[in-house]
Parts: sequence; C-alpha cells; structure tokens
Amino acid sequence: MGGFPRILYLGAMGGGFVETMKLAGIWRYAAARRWEVVPVPRALSVPARVPALLKQHRPLGCIVEFFGGDRPFLKPGLFGPVPTVYLDMPNGLHRRLLGRIVSVDDEAVARAALRELAAVRPVSFAAVEFEAPLAWSRFRARTFRSLAEAEGRRCSLFSARHGEEMATRATRLAEWVSLLPRPCGVFAVNDVAASEVRTACRAARLHIPRDISIVGVDNDAQICEAPEPTLTSIQIDFERSGFLAAKMLGESSATKNTKGHKDFVNSVSFVAKSVAVGPLMAVRRKSTSGRGRHEPRILEAVEMIRREACDGLTAADLIARFPGSRWLFEQRFREAMGHSVLDEILHVRLERVLTLLSQTDMAFGAIADFCGFRTYWGLDDLFRSRFKMSMGEWRRKNRRDWT
Repeated sequence: MGGFPRILYLGAMGGGFVETMKLAGIWRYAAARRWEVVPVPRALSVPARVPALLKQHRPLGCIVEFFGGDRPFLKPGLFGPVPTVYLDMPNGLHRRLLGRIVSVDDEAVARAALRELAAVRPVSFAAVEFEAPLAWSRFRARTFRSLAEAEGRRCSLFSARHGEEMATRATRLAEWVSLLPRPCGVFAVNDVAASEVRTACRAARLHIPRDISIVGVDNDAQICEAPEPTLTSIQIDFERSGFLAAKMLGESSATKNTKGHKDFVNSVSFVAKSVAVGPLMAVRRKSTSGRGRHEPRILEAVEMIRREACDGLTAADLIARFPGSRWLFEQRFREAMGHSVLDEILHVRLERVLTLLSQTDMAFGAIADFCGFRTYWGLDDLFRSRFKMSMGEWRRKNRRDWT
C-alpha cells in the first residue's frame, strides 16, 4: 500500500450513501496530506480484530463509525496510544465518553423537520423510528415529539421493535398510519424510514401529501427521487463530518510531533473534543406540497421556480404567466405548498448559495449575482436572518476545500 502514513476508517459499509459521503470527506483531508485511507468493512470492525488491524497497518490514527444495535462498541481502550475519532456517537453517550467525536446535531435536525412540516399546517404530527432500535433513531424521533408537544401539538410515535420481521413492521406501519389524525405531518428519522412510510401510505390508500406529509433525513437521491411521490429530506453535510474527523486526527498528529509520545497520549486520554454537524437545509419535494391540491398550474409554477429562480425570476414575473387574479393564485399556491411564491423562490436561491459557499471560493457579490439577487446587500440581509451568521462565517465552518 506504499509508504505514506495511513488512517483506518472502521465500520465503512461499502456503498452506503451516508458512509460514502463521509469517506469522501476523509479522503479530501487525507489527500492534502498524502495519507492513505484504509476503509475497514463493518463485518471486520469488531474488538477482536482491532489489535491485528493496528499491527498490520500501523496507522497514525483511526476513525470509528458508531454502529449501535447489536454491534460491539469499539472502546477507546482498544486503540492504546493510537489517536481515535468517533463518527456519529449518539447524543448522551458521548457525554460519558472521553474522546474526540464528530456527531450529528439531532435536535437541530428535528427542529428543521418540525419547521418544514408545520408549514403545511397539519392537524397532527407523528415520528417514525428506523427499523432497528438504535440510540440515534430513538433520540431523533423522541426529540421531534417533545418539540411538537412543547408547541401544544399532538404527536404520535412509531417505535422500532427488537427482532421484528420487515413484513410484520410494514403491516404494523400501514395500520398505524391509517389511524393518524389527518392531515398529518410525519417525520421519519432517515430516508429509509421515510420510504417505508411512503409504501405504508400506499397500502393504507392514503394520499401523499393531502393526507400525510413526509420529511426524511439524509437527502439520499436514490431513495427520495423515486418512486413518486418524491420525498422532502433534511440534508446533512456528511462529507464535512468525515472531513472534520480526519482534521481532528491531523491536529492530534501535530500534537504528537511537537509534544512527544507520552504527552500526546495524555492529551488524547483526558482532553475530549466534540463537534456537532447540523443540517444544511430541507430539500423540498412533493411529499410536503401543502394540503396536496396538486393543481396542474401550481406544479408547473414550482417547476418554473426550480429552473429559473437563480436567473432573477420574481414572484410577479411568475404569477403574470398564469391567467386570473394574482391574489387568488398566491392564495392557492400557499395552500398547496404551505408557503408563499416568494418563499419558494428564495429557498431555491439559498440552496444554490450554500453550494457555492461550500464548494467554491467565489466572491460573495458574484454569488449574489449568480443566484438571482439584485444586490449583495439583499442576499447578505436574507442570509443573516435565516442562518444567524454572515456568509463569511458560514463558509469558514462549511467550506469543502479546507486544509
């Protein structure tokens, strides 16, 4: 494998969307330092194998995927003096573990989902856990329920069961969905669970989104884009998670080189560092199209916005293309989508802004022009109001070419 320093990524699934994105972030940081990255499949990432892996590869550090469920936990003590960073440690557990951790801000994810579902004005909410009873899934779903109930809203919970057959779960889910007060906004803890809800609605002869609106998490295009109806999903920057995990190893390596082996081991053992990566934004699709009137001209308007928002399209320009009262069109659009024409245009523009901020060094004024804003100041005011920080601050936290 050559003579370059190596890091191990233990728990890589090999093809899974989330782990593939994390691995891309790890590779991006490692490539700049001429490190080799060795993905270790989940089946081989067990405590008994760790000593042999360390002896074979002599890594400068390890990144460990937290699996949960029936998988054995790879405790920090297994790695001895080798720096170790954990990915996706569940909320709560990492507070009891000394170590370096990159996790998902599950409370922020639940808040983003509630905000998106509330826009369609359902009479009730519900949360669906992942098929396996895992800590992150339970926390994410129950946090959503707590947030909804804190606002005085009803929220049902579909919990996972140990050892449940998939066919049994599907039947139980279809029966549960059929009994929800409608229209209902359903938060699924990831896109896999959201797809199950979509299938359950078909089995229960419920219309999406008229009866049930759905928001998932991860924005896995393979799941969200097909089959119809497409699924709205909370996008998390998993590539950044992997990048930050590798960056922590880089910082640990620098500590080792400057302080010596003994002091380095002490710094890893007693100085914990935890970073939580929050959601980027909700990627809106048909599963949250308001009360689901599905008027052809509303759907046509949404497609126009997706195509032309960054070309300077305004709400007045769009509405002028359709015959009839502007006020009536605005009202029907709001009923169908849960928000105004202008909000949809700005949402699409901000999606592009975030992409350009994280993936390019384009100047802010050029980004404003490229994304359809008339002035930099218009974008700056909107960005600060939505994200509670400047574009410069957001770029420093999220840019994908950090070194």
